[in-house]
Amino acid sequence: MNIKKFDKDRRGDIDIYLGEPNEQVRESMRAMLRGEGYRKTRTFARMEDMLAAFSENSPDLLILSDDLHESAFQLVKDIRHFKMGRNPFILITMMVGADNDAKLKKAILAGCDDVMIKPVSPGKMLDRIIHFTFNRIPFIVTTDYVGPERRRTTDRPSKIRQLIVVNTLRDKAEGKRITAAELNRQVETCMTDVMASRLDSHGLKLGYICNLILKAYEEKKVDKQVHENLLVLVSVLEDAGRTAKILGEPDLNDICQNLARQVEEVSETYESPPDSGLSTLRKLTRAFELAKQTTEKRFSANAINPSAEEPGPKGADVTIRPEDLAKA
Repeated sequence: MNIKKFDKDRRGDIDIYLGEPNEQVRESMRAMLRGEGYRKTRTFARMEDMLAAFSENSPDLLILSDDLHESAFQLVKDIRHFKMGRNPFILITMMVGADNDAKLKKAILAGCDDVMIKPVSPGKMLDRIIHFTFNRIPFIVTTDYVGPERRRTTDRPSKIRQLIVVNTLRDKAEGKRITAAELNRQVETCMTDVMASRLDSHGLKLGYICNLILKAYEEKKVDKQVHENLLVLVSVLEDAGRTAKILGEPDLNDICQNLARQVEEVSETYESPPDSGLSTLRKLTRAFELAKQTTEKRFSANAINPSAEEPGPKGADVTIRPEDLAKA
C-alpha cells in the first residue's frame, strides 16, 4: 500500500459519520479527524440523529461506538442487509468496551469491517482507517450474515464465494470521481451478487440440515430436534424462494415454496412420516441445486469462485478475532 497517494486533499472528499455519546471523546475524535484532512466528518450524540442522516445519504465510513444506543449492533446489520441507507457496503469501524467478549462477538457478527477496543488512541484510529481503505477484506454471504470473511487462510477450504464489494472510501482516496448514478449501478451489481450468494448458502444449509434429519431417521433417534430441524428446512426454503423472486427467478421461487410445503407436511407427522416424505428429503438438496443453476450466470466479475485463488488481503493478515484484539 502506498500511503502517500492518500493525501489530505483527497481526504477532504470523504464522508465520515462518527457516533459517540461521550462529548469529550466525540469532540476530540472530530478535531483529530478534521485536523488530518477529513473535513467532512459529522458527529452524532444520539442514534435518532444518525438515522435521520442515513435517510438522506450514506457515508463512506461509519465509526460507531457500541454505547451510542442499544440498537447500535442492529444498525450495522441493517446497513449490511440494505435495510438502512443507500449503500450497504460502506466501511464500518466499531468501538467496543474492553473485556466484553459478548459485544465484540456481536460487532463481528453484525458485519463490521473493523473492531477497536476502547479507549481508542487517535494515532491507532488513523492507522486503521488507512489500512482498511486499501486492504479491505472480501465479503461473504450466508443465510443471515453479510460482511467480511473471517476465516483464516489456514482454515479448511470454504465452499462460500467471496465478493469484492463497493468501496467508495478507496475510490475517493485514489481520486476517483463517482456519480450518484454510477454508485447506484455498482451497489445494484453487488447486491445481485449478494442475493445469488445467499442462494448458494441456502443450498449448503439445506444439505446440512437434511443430513441431520435423515441420519436421525436411519438411526431411529427421532425426537423433537428432528421436528425443529424440519421447521428450519421450511424456513430456509421459504427464504430461498423470496431471494429467488428478488433475483427475477419466479420458477425457482415456485419450486422452493412447493418444497417448503412438502417438508411442512412431513413435519406434521414427523414421528412416523410416509415413505414419500423421506424420499422428498433425500432428493431435496439435489432438486434445489438443479433448480438454481440458472442463477450462476448472474454473478459478476466481482464474485470469486471458492475454487479460485483469492486475490487481495488474506484472512491471516487482516481477520479480526477476539484473541487478536488489544487495547489501541
